[in-house]
Amino acid sequence: MNTIKFVEEVRLKEAFWDKYKYRTNILASQFESVARHGGVDLLTAELVENKTTKETAIQFVSFEFKLDDIKKAIAQAEENSRFCHKSFIVIPLEKEKVINDRYKDYLKKAKYIGVMGVATDGRWTIIHKPWTHKDEELVYNQVLLKMLVNSNKTVV
Repeated sequence: MNTIKFVEEVRLKEAFWDKYKYRTNILASQFESVARHGGVDLLTAELVENKTTKETAIQFVSFEFKLDDIKKAIAQAEENSRFCHKSFIVIPLEKEKVINDRYKDYLKKAKYIGVMGVATDGRWTIIHKPWTHKDEELVYNQVLLKMLVNSNKTVV
């Protein structure tokens, strides 16, 4: 395990994105999105395949990066889950024990919120896997739609 720790939230975000951005299913992304008051640290539109039906669908995913204030991150992720299929809290990997000790029971109830841990080299792991909202449960907004329309990728 790396002994170097993140000191700034921006470094956590950069390290994560350096590895995550290479996923081939990302159609569009937007940092500091104004999809809600206060902004969303990162939004992505991702093409996913239903393993049973083999049909593809677009999912909106939000990410809130936090070094310490987990309660605030949870509140932000809850707000994001109104318009995103999944909402992740992204923390330094060494905070995994804090999540498991203090927040695991709450996260079980907040089904659409997940937690990712990031090592200082950018490698990420899902600490708590979220459920996925159905399309009809979401409140869509213009920011997400414009992000997708303005992407340079073709959706089939």
